[in-house]
Order: sequence, then C-alpha cells, then structure tokens
Amino acid sequence: MSLLEKRLESMIGIIGGNGVAATNKLNSLIEERLTKKGAFRDAHHPEMIIWQATQAPSRSMYLEGRGPSWIEDYVKVGNKLKLCGCDELCMCCNTAHYAIDELSEKIGIKFINLLDLVAMRCRDLEVKRVGMMCSDGLRKVGLYEKRFITYAPEIEFVYPDEDYQKLVTKGICNAKDKIRFSNPEVEDLHPYNCFAKVCDHLLYDKGVDCIVAGCTDICNVYSQVQDNCKYKYVDSLCVLADYIVSVAPRYF
Repeated sequence: MSLLEKRLESMIGIIGGNGVAATNKLNSLIEERLTKKGAFRDAHHPEMIIWQATQAPSRSMYLEGRGPSWIEDYVKVGNKLKLCGCDELCMCCNTAHYAIDELSEKIGIKFINLLDLVAMRCRDLEVKRVGMMCSDGLRKVGLYEKRFITYAPEIEFVYPDEDYQKLVTKGICNAKDKIRFSNPEVEDLHPYNCFAKVCDHLLYDKGVDCIVAGCTDICNVYSQVQDNCKYKYVDSLCVLADYIVSVAPRYF
C-alpha cells in the first residue's frame, strides 16, 4: 500500500453544495471545534473531501412533485468520493436524507444519518415538545417524524402554521441570496428575521420547549445562544459538525 493509499484509507466524504454557504459553514464549525479542543497545526485536523454538488436538482422541489430527482447525481458524486478513499459519507442537506438508504445501497458505503443524530440529541436534552423548521419537501414526506418515532417516541412533534412555514421557505431561499448581507434591522425579509418570527410562533403559539433547525442553510444566518435562550435550540448543522469531530482521527 502506497503512502497516499494509507492516508486515504479512512476518510469522511461530505456531499455538499446544498447550500454552498451551509457547506462552507460546516467546514468552519469542524475547524473551530477541533481548534478549541487543542489543535494548533494544520496537521492536527483530519483530511476530508468535500464535494459541492451544486448541479444536482433541488431535493425539496422533487419531494414536492415540482422537479427532477437528485438521487442519481448524488450516486455519481458518492462513487467518486468512494474512489478517493472515503469509507463514510454524510450529506449537508436534511432533505436529501429521504434517499439515504437508496444512496447507501447503490454506492455501497455507510452514510451518517443526520436526522437520527438530531432526534437523539433532542432525546438527550429531555425535551417534551419540538417545533421543526425544515424545507417544504421534507415536511411533506414526514421523514423527521419517522426518525423521532424511532429514536425519541416520547417527544411531541409540531410544525409551524402555514403562513409561518412560508416564512421558513423564504428564510431558506434568502439565506442563499445576497439579501443575507443586508441589515436585518432594515430589511424585513432578511433570513434572520424570517427564522426569528417562526421561532416566536413555535414558542408562544405552539408551546414548544425545543426548536430544531432542520435545514442546514439556517445555521449560516440564524443561531441561538443557549445561555440566554428561553428554550432548547438544536441546529442540525452543528449536530453534524459535532459528530464529525467526535469520530475524526486525533492528531494532537
């Protein structure tokens, strides 16, 4: 086995580009977490391969019945990552997990199931009523509910009302747009404001004690500092970063 083969014999591959900023944020979160744990050289960080699969069709639009499937595009990307030495894959997109079993079978590689990790995080927090912010497509197929039934069946699961779900969608779209660089105090449809309004709705109208950011684009524009937060807040992108750091080889 060559030196290159030894270095690449165990590696996580990330299928990203959904969105691009969210994938970049994930890489930043991983670096920050490892540095805070003591890494101080480049060589202290794990080697990863991140593929920005920007040309794959929209996952949500497909599940809504409004667009072509992204699955075969992900299969092609996954096979390329496998050839590069990745022995485990993850997706920086909650909605894409609709096809996680099919992708794993067709590529012949293990996938990290982010939805399961989120459900287990909520279970460990011992919350009772979770409010979900996610794409229209993921909401339509009810995939998160199924994962919660499996891993946290005692937790009650709710979505925003229709008008607030539209705000979730607007926030996700605007998180990919230049509007996110505007001043949220001036721009009403800044994605931060969209998600803040939905959180208030879930907290005060729906009575939740936990909110899940079930779209990785949310983390790029909205977060909650738990010390000052009135409820538990679980960000799926942060959960994925935590997992990758926990399983990454330690070089320091």
